[in-house]
Amino acid sequence: MKGNEMKPQHETIHTLSSEEVKNLFKECKFAHLACHHHDEIYLVPISYVYFENALYSHSEPGRKIEIMRSNPHVCVQVEKIKDFFHWQSALAWGNYEELSGDEATQAMRMLIMSLNEFAPKISSLAVDMTSQLESAIIYRINITSMTGRYEN
Repeated sequence: MKGNEMKPQHETIHTLSSEEVKNLFKECKFAHLACHHHDEIYLVPISYVYFENALYSHSEPGRKIEIMRSNPHVCVQVEKIKDFFHWQSALAWGNYEELSGDEATQAMRMLIMSLNEFAPKISSLAVDMTSQLESAIIYRINITSMTGRYEN
């Protein structure tokens, strides 16, 4: 191989507009959530739904919930990758808030409806949401800022 014959050429990386960032969060169903406590950073995949400048998700009790309860400041990352030179990625920073009562029920409904598009068999969960709510912690990430980049 001589010089740059096989070296891939990247186009310029561009910034997504605010509307494009919101649309990417609306389109994606899965994200990576980063939270931290003292010197520990914890990064996990989540399923979520984006609605009115917030992300809604659920979890069983565990390390992630413990960390977010102690430090509610989190970062969430989504991506849509076609190939090495065609991709979009966005970050959202925000604050963790646990939901209860009607807010939790409404959030769980939104999650089930959103995931139903991805996996139709999940719709059977909608029949008995009470059993889902008994052990699940339903939460919202109230977004404080967002940014995104893309290449194509």
